[in-house]
Amino acid sequence: MELAERGFAVTVVEARALGGKARSIPVPGTGTEGRRDLPGEHGFRFFPGFYRNVTETMARIPSGGGCVADRLVATTEVMYARDRQRDGVVVDISGGPATRSVEGTLRAAGHLLARTPGLSAEESAHFANRLLVWATSGPARRDGEFENTSWWEFTAGATASEEYRRLCVIGPTRTLVAAKAEVASVASIGRTQVEFWSGLLGGAGHAEADRVLDAPTTEAWIGPWAAHLVGLGVRFLVGHRVLRLRTARGAVRAAVVRTPSGAVREVEADWFVCAVPAEAAVRTLGPEVCELDETLADIDRLETDWMTGIQFFLREPTPLVHGHVIHVDSPWALTSIAQAQFWPGIDIPARYGDGTVHEVLSVDVSAWDVPGPLTGKPARACTRQEVIREVWHQLAGSLRRDGRELLSPELVHSCFTDPAIRWPTAPGGLAHNTEPLLISTAGSRRWRPKPAGKVPNLFQAGDHVDVDLNLATMEAADQSAKAAVNALLQAAGSTAPACVVRGWEQPSELARLHRLDDELYAAGLPNAFDRPAPWEQS
Repeated sequence: MELAERGFAVTVVEARALGGKARSIPVPGTGTEGRRDLPGEHGFRFFPGFYRNVTETMARIPSGGGCVADRLVATTEVMYARDRQRDGVVVDISGGPATRSVEGTLRAAGHLLARTPGLSAEESAHFANRLLVWATSGPARRDGEFENTSWWEFTAGATASEEYRRLCVIGPTRTLVAAKAEVASVASIGRTQVEFWSGLLGGAGHAEADRVLDAPTTEAWIGPWAAHLVGLGVRFLVGHRVLRLRTARGAVRAAVVRTPSGAVREVEADWFVCAVPAEAAVRTLGPEVCELDETLADIDRLETDWMTGIQFFLREPTPLVHGHVIHVDSPWALTSIAQAQFWPGIDIPARYGDGTVHEVLSVDVSAWDVPGPLTGKPARACTRQEVIREVWHQLAGSLRRDGRELLSPELVHSCFTDPAIRWPTAPGGLAHNTEPLLISTAGSRRWRPKPAGKVPNLFQAGDHVDVDLNLATMEAADQSAKAAVNALLQAAGSTAPACVVRGWEQPSELARLHRLDDELYAAGLPNAFDRPAPWEQS
């Protein structure tokens, strides 16, 4: 979009379908009597209040009489679901910066802590101290010490209680961004945690803490976007797969692609932007490009994990809570959301399926390598039906409110699993995920490519590119795309205005503390607020 708006003729080569992991995935053959197929998905979308770049892009995409950003709906609650017949704890996250207050946020946090007797006061205080240390650390410590330190080590998770690990250490990492606390960097996880809490505390520049779309993603966003791009003259080659890039005289000359018919041909251009996931980047670039810029081969050193979803289509509206549910005790690190309540303009039974589905309960599964209580097997070693039964068991066993269970098997009409998962066909086999998620392991930033490298007409975009937010998110992908466009404009000698890239807006109130911490770090001293975990002191 940015390039087309600046007069470039753009061709997009897309192997599968527009929208990537964010797209809606119609469940084949489920629509009857003129209805659309049921809306499946890779996993539910959510837009935290600190997302700025992707939401500004959405604000420039026409949709109806307004724009796609108008279709973002704020959630008002988050539930921390528990096991062992315990009620879930619902926390109020309603309101934006203009209406939220420090007092209100602390009361909500206090409500959660009061309902979590297994979490000690000293553990709660230490986790708050961890956020304080990260928020008051300067860029030198964040880029040095914290980039190379795991969240697990930073939060002292190994020696704390199980409740602390689940609620404070693992919860903010695995359930939201599929990052393993044991290996994820403090630089990545600390940033998102502090940004999220800053929004809850009424920080300037934040929207509501958690927003979702008012329809399936392709209907609300990807479809209108594709139509807008066609109107700008963008050409899409959907179903074409890039096999490699051909080079000559030190630059890229063409993309070698396989067409839907199986034919191989070349797509020539002046400028190339490689915007594919990390696990596909080196294969797509090909050996010729990696010979010209050997640093690009390091992308293969980045690690990925699984975070993918299951949708349960239910026969009755089931608004469990007005927002997301974090299933704190679930072995497979589940998060879920009942979506119908956020689609006010959609009559689900009239529009989708066979007319009997009223709810879409979308679940993300983030721990595919942990044994489940029903099968005793990790999700990767289960069949599709075993995974479905196990996920439902973990969901139903943790969703309680006011002493009653919120789900029953009779509600289930059908379910849908991500087609990116290739299920095992033989006993003892393991599932394969063709669309894993990048995880920001400690020390991995050095393997991330820059938007521009040694090849003069080749640029990199994607959530694995080294930009302000080094985390697998739509926000990081948007940042990297705009940074790639800015580098391309400079290389092309274009006089068109650069894209606006919004980085982390550090609170001015903390500027002096950041300068002080840079001095402390240079002197080899810890942050002024850093304290060891009380339970680790002799």
